[in-house]
Amino acid sequence: MTPAKMTSETFAAPLWLRYEGWMGRGIGFLCGALAVFAFAPLHLWPLGLISFALLFLRLVLVGQTNPQFKAGLSTAFWQGLGFFGAGIFWVGSAFIARGPEFIPIMPPAVLALAALLAVFWGLAGGVFVRWRLTGLSAVIAFSAAMMLAELARGHAFGGFPWNLPGYIFEAGSRPSQFASLGNIYGLSWVVLFLSGSVALLFTAKTRLVGAALSGLILAGLYGFGHVRLSDAKTETVPNVNIRLVSVPFSQADKFNAEKSNAIVNQFLTASIAPGAEDVTHVIWPEGAVNGLAMDNAPLLNAMGRDLLSVDNSPPVWIMNSLRSEIMPHPRGGEPITNYYNSSVAVEFDAGGYPAIVAVNDKHRLVPFGEFFPGGKWLESYNFPVFSTALASISAAPEKTLIDIPGLPRVSAQICYEADFPGLTPRDAVRPAQLIINQTNDAWYGKTWGPAQHANIARYRAIEEGLPIVRSASNGLSAMIDPYGQIVTQINMDDAFHIDTVLPKSLDAKMATSLVTFIIALINSLISCIHLFTRRRLGLRRT
Repeated sequence: MTPAKMTSETFAAPLWLRYEGWMGRGIGFLCGALAVFAFAPLHLWPLGLISFALLFLRLVLVGQTNPQFKAGLSTAFWQGLGFFGAGIFWVGSAFIARGPEFIPIMPPAVLALAALLAVFWGLAGGVFVRWRLTGLSAVIAFSAAMMLAELARGHAFGGFPWNLPGYIFEAGSRPSQFASLGNIYGLSWVVLFLSGSVALLFTAKTRLVGAALSGLILAGLYGFGHVRLSDAKTETVPNVNIRLVSVPFSQADKFNAEKSNAIVNQFLTASIAPGAEDVTHVIWPEGAVNGLAMDNAPLLNAMGRDLLSVDNSPPVWIMNSLRSEIMPHPRGGEPITNYYNSSVAVEFDAGGYPAIVAVNDKHRLVPFGEFFPGGKWLESYNFPVFSTALASISAAPEKTLIDIPGLPRVSAQICYEADFPGLTPRDAVRPAQLIINQTNDAWYGKTWGPAQHANIARYRAIEEGLPIVRSASNGLSAMIDPYGQIVTQINMDDAFHIDTVLPKSLDAKMATSLVTFIIALINSLISCIHLFTRRRLGLRRT
């Protein structure tokens, strides 16, 4: 619990940053939790810079007093545990929604997830302290090591790229526009470098460099964003008028048949509210209807009948549904049923009779929410597996674009899929011009989770230059322009609808996945250079 011994080159950090043992772990945990206030819904982004700067300072101090991999891993792990523990606490609401029997497993499950994510930070911290760097070279190495950790977190084991450092800036703001060049990973890299520059202010030797770098980076982010937004286009797609329908509900009510039917009836009523005769497309969010909605003939017929009562040319209905498909058993060959989470477009004829005209299956699934890791293998041996459906939901082999009558080409991204940069497929002949994001945020109640999810999704508009129609249960339902700005939205506490035009997409950009690869390559080279240099210095000393 005593402060670490110092050297003459140590940053002039406060005494409380130098503690080791459980006192140091507790301080790291609190420093990590501080960063959560920088993200949605508060967006107090300077707190994020301070938190990451404190991590940098603590790692530099460890590198000067105890430059062992284990010491760096512990330092970064505990700060990561605070960051992820405070940042994803809302996951526990999903356990509460499932029923009382799931509540006891909520604390260990949330803690285990936070610890798993914190391991990525820990590995980066362990590597960084072994380099024993100070000054500007330490800032470069820190941002590279942490960026590789965040890239790994966003891709390993299916990926969980939630609250990346760049998300401290609200989507649509001036700093967020940098994501149009470097996507969210590039912006996160800038934020980490900026945080290290802020940390340089703590010592007289580097204070001037830190002030200059911090000022230049912030001025560059705001300046670029100002220029880009001042030239923002406002053109709209002709002959498209979209109705977003929102009905607030508790996820627990969806497990009650009577309450669930009442919620669906509210959706039906809002869909045919005054003005429906001018609507070309009606969009419902994920979670509005339970189960195999596309096979629910009474529901489809009711929707057709209600829409026809308003206008003799009913709009296209875009909803979310489970989809079943009979497949041969991988071992025995007998027929089994696979389930897919799908975005479904329904068209109605002059008599109100429905026809499924487009289906797009979800590719990125939520671990433990939509499938049990290893569940398909276990099910092939007829082993019962807990999941949200009769069996684990299957993932589409790849993400594809979808053609919906009356709309430009669509990239349908269901819930969790909008968290992943670069998921919109590239098609040089007929590219996507719109993202439709249907999500069910009711699982997370009135926590910060839905606001964070909405901010993350809005960044996909900036990266791809595409408008987003976001339809969310108990979250942000809105039309979002290609700059990440909200054109119009529904208050999540109101049972309501909005009718909105569709902004045009911007010119095609470099593929987001290619930008991510370049960022990973650059930071890998920086890390290799530092590793090679350290080994050369070590050989010379011996």
